[in-house]
Amino acid sequence: MDKNTLDWLLEGPAWLKYAVELQLLDTKPDVTPTLRDSSIQNIISRLKGNSVGIPAIKSGRVHYTEAGKAYWDLFFLADIGLTINDTGLEVEAEEVFRFQAYDGTFTMPPNVQDNYFCMSAILISSLAKMGYHDDPRVIKYIRAAMSTQMTGGGWDCYGDSYGSRDSCPMDNMNILMLLGQYMDYRDNPKLYGAIDNLLGHWEEGTHLYGFGVGKRFRSLQYPAVKYGILRVLDVLSLFPYVLKSRAFKSMLGYVHAKGENGRYFAEPADMVYTDFDFSQTAEPSRWITFLVERVGKRVEEVG
Repeated sequence: MDKNTLDWLLEGPAWLKYAVELQLLDTKPDVTPTLRDSSIQNIISRLKGNSVGIPAIKSGRVHYTEAGKAYWDLFFLADIGLTINDTGLEVEAEEVFRFQAYDGTFTMPPNVQDNYFCMSAILISSLAKMGYHDDPRVIKYIRAAMSTQMTGGGWDCYGDSYGSRDSCPMDNMNILMLLGQYMDYRDNPKLYGAIDNLLGHWEEGTHLYGFGVGKRFRSLQYPAVKYGILRVLDVLSLFPYVLKSRAFKSMLGYVHAKGENGRYFAEPADMVYTDFDFSQTAEPSRWITFLVERVGKRVEEVG
């Protein structure tokens, strides 16, 4: 990574400096300044709240398609590298598991059924990052998800009803986001079908299950709630299988071309997160830049 870019990132707020030191520099920084940051405190308080936080999931008012609510607030904290213990969200984490059935699946209000792994995987992936990696309930969930994998190697909410070669990009991305945290899955050929689906979607440029790779997909949005290039790259970069593929290089090259002196802009910004630089477009975003650099670090480590 370019030293000027690294120095610029380290000049950011405490929570971003923590993410850079932890994930790009592989050090063990003190988490205290991050937890004292008022913007992070607001996110934690929101997650604890009964309006849009984790306790509100049971009401049906919290949906996975909406930023600034439990799914994506937790996702953001996990992306920084914070743990459940760091944030004091132990009670709230247990609230998530109340929706888990005996077979490992989750039925999330208001209408997320047990076979909709792509949606519950957003929450479970964050929890796995935040200290629940080896929790038996998470492992049971993974086994349940693997048991529904289609014959073509991917996932969708309807099983093989649309044909064994088809699968849903959103399902594949979100499930791979969880599985990529486990060494046993990173080099597992069983996942090549789902990975190839995402790579092929970019190359072919077709609509699959209503998801395209047009202007919105190509925008550097955070969080990429619906389906976006930044999160697809982040997920795929966990799997060594993709790193030499033409499609992955093309996707990453497309993003790199957006950089200005190694810095990247949010495009467009999600105004829900006004305390953070990925909610504005006038200046380059340290957080968006960090995410691109994180992908680059994984590529270098494997390549």
